[in-house]
Amino acid sequence: MEISLIETVTRAAEAAREAGASAISEGEAKALLRAAGIPAPHGQRLRHAEDVTDTSLAGLRPPMVAKVLTRDGAHKSDFGGVRLGLQSTDEVREAIAGIADAAKRTGVPVDGFLVEEQSAPGLEMVLGGFWDARLGPCVMIGLGGVFVEIFEDVAFRACPITEADARSMIDGLRAAALLRGARGMAAHDEDAVISALLALGGRDGLMSALDGQATAIDINPLIVHADGAIAVDARILLAPAPSQPVPEAPPVDCEQVNKTFRPLFMPRSIAVLGASASGTSFGNEVIRHSLAYGFKGRVQPVHPKAAEVEGFAAVPTLADLPEPVDFAYVAVAAEAAIDAISGAPGSARFVQVMSSGFGEAEDGHTREDRLLEAARASDMRLIGPNCLGVHSPRGGLTFVGGSTPEPGGVAVISQSGGLAVDVILRGETRGLRYSAVTTLGNSADLGPADLLEYHLCDPDTKVIGLYIEDVRDGRRFVTRLRQAGARKPVVLLLGGRTAEGRRAAASHTGALAGEARLWDGIAQQTGMVITETLDDFLDTLLICQAEVERPARPLRRVALFGNGGGTSVLAADAFSRASLTTPEVPQPALQQLETLGLPPGTGLSNPVDTPAGTLRHRDGAVAGEILDILAGAGAYDAIVVHVNLPVFTSSANQSVDVIGGLVREAVRVSALADAPRIVLVLRSDGAEATDARQRRDSERARQAGLAVFAELPQAARALGALSSWVGFRHSRGQGEND
Repeated sequence: MEISLIETVTRAAEAAREAGASAISEGEAKALLRAAGIPAPHGQRLRHAEDVTDTSLAGLRPPMVAKVLTRDGAHKSDFGGVRLGLQSTDEVREAIAGIADAAKRTGVPVDGFLVEEQSAPGLEMVLGGFWDARLGPCVMIGLGGVFVEIFEDVAFRACPITEADARSMIDGLRAAALLRGARGMAAHDEDAVISALLALGGRDGLMSALDGQATAIDINPLIVHADGAIAVDARILLAPAPSQPVPEAPPVDCEQVNKTFRPLFMPRSIAVLGASASGTSFGNEVIRHSLAYGFKGRVQPVHPKAAEVEGFAAVPTLADLPEPVDFAYVAVAAEAAIDAISGAPGSARFVQVMSSGFGEAEDGHTREDRLLEAARASDMRLIGPNCLGVHSPRGGLTFVGGSTPEPGGVAVISQSGGLAVDVILRGETRGLRYSAVTTLGNSADLGPADLLEYHLCDPDTKVIGLYIEDVRDGRRFVTRLRQAGARKPVVLLLGGRTAEGRRAAASHTGALAGEARLWDGIAQQTGMVITETLDDFLDTLLICQAEVERPARPLRRVALFGNGGGTSVLAADAFSRASLTTPEVPQPALQQLETLGLPPGTGLSNPVDTPAGTLRHRDGAVAGEILDILAGAGAYDAIVVHVNLPVFTSSANQSVDVIGGLVREAVRVSALADAPRIVLVLRSDGAEATDARQRRDSERARQAGLAVFAELPQAARALGALSSWVGFRHSRGQGEND
């Protein structure tokens, strides 16, 4: 009966552990590679130099290679543990004796020697895999040999990978040109590399079989020839003890998910524990802000002594609630929070603990475990601890004063409460409107993966933003992104870099697996957009909010139109850095622009540079005429209309409302069938009058569905981010009307 790959791997791992090894020997590792479908040379295992004879090397043709076999997976090249180009039995014997002496001098334990036929020269690449503590199995490819750690030309993906993922990984390497035959050199077998990648990290690949058994695998080098590839060195580092593989998360039942989370985001009743009779605590603010925000449900303060809080009758404990509430907000000391929850089973569907002193504190991990245990025993889903609250415009629930109650389609999941406040207030000023903003704090129970599932299912959410410091359930998180297929834009701002679980010390692969590389790889395979600053995060959400429900046409070519001068030139550079082009106006459209008879000083290429006098031409009607020509040229995927506001707000000539006309025409053209995307940039000098004008026209454009930015580089980065999301959808065969 044929033995499965998982059974073969398990037997090899068990045998190595029983022998006291921390790694599967190279000979056994190569046997596993061959079983998985990755070509690897056969060889002869020998115990001592004296075992080298013509008979023991029968069937091996020179040149040959001799290697040490070790139990700990040490790097052979670090101490002279490999000898190449051996032509005879005597040379092999001498090489093994020399390797044994080198190992003895450096204290490397020897478990025998391996003699193989030496592979013909080719392009050396490295394939690897490792198990990230949160994201699970990941694979890597890069330029191999000693160059992998020098140039760090590598690409990562989370397992399992697809053929499209494998090709994308190769596309992302600078060494891809060498593989494909740069500057007249012979091309190598790219399909063989893709097959090896899939055999390693595909759905039924070696990484899947090794799950729970190993910590890392290095194939370095994989020598690629014109007609194949062969793994000439391989190491598999064992986990100290086997563990059960983590199964892939099943598909989401959106109907059930929406039903589960509706009481959190549309609560009919809330309880607040920690609001004071004097009205000075954060619990009081949550009550006041939510009432001002439009909450219409039942409010139940919980106070051990006061009969009334914020005009509502209070009860002493959560257990004294007359009936269960949808949402309980707890803002008391850590131990008191645990006691309150454990003493009130079934009193709330969701409980949010604002209190600190849990896992974020040096002595708080045990306390956080007790809190989670109390919530589970009381049949409550826990948000936090150490978080500010839930902001739900449709539910009338908020922890932020002064925010707009107007609901929208942007949901944000944040592991920082303070940053969530910035997201709400600064985002609303920019024009963002939210379906929800949820702070998760320590994420002891509900984490980013849970909220991601909900917002992917929620029909009111069109765009999802995440600020993440630590994803404990990373496998499920990545699985949900993959299953979603980028049908909604997901924008990530990553913080709180951690080294935990990111290094497999003896592994090339693990040593190169920085967090940024891992997340970049996940973004490449899921269509998620990664941003680096809060401003870029908000700007990307803004452009996605404006464009997500329009046809997802490709986005590469941009026209710039406005009164820019040197600013337009700098903007063209910014768009280039965002991987967008600003092609010249095509000849037919250029001829149309010339017929407008525009004043001297007008630039008719791209950027279309129109000074103040030009924009006042024909009482400002020229702006609409230029936009119509650019929109009809068929050469642009987006038009960025930009205006330097002070030029007009401070001018003595107020006979024409140039600003209002530009905004009006931009709105009109954006509504035309098959029009390119229209983006506005309204640049202010910070003067009160100019800022007021900027706010007024920005709001007018926002209500018409346009994204408005304060500077051209902001618009460039945002459009670049949107372009990557749209490009991913098209690369996966998702059309404009999906």
